Amino acid sequence: MKLLTAKEIAGLLRAKPSTVYAWAEQGILPCLKINGLLRFDEEEILGWLSACKRAEHCYNSDIQARARKGGIK
Repeated sequence: MKLLTAKEIAGLLRAKPSTVYAWAEQGILPCLKINGLLRFDEEEILGWLSACKRAEHCYNSDIQARARKGGIK
């Protein structure tokens, strides 16, 4: 298991680190919290990306719907 930081994941996804943190908080992106630090299993992230590529849902549609209705609480 290779654990990556939010900054490393942001580079891999070509997204801002703040987006990675938001997706992790919303449960969109699989992550681990170790002693208060957010870490990402490289294999899980690659699997998540593969699921997105196959047109499967990369995120929970309920999360998307709530985000459109004023945010996730």
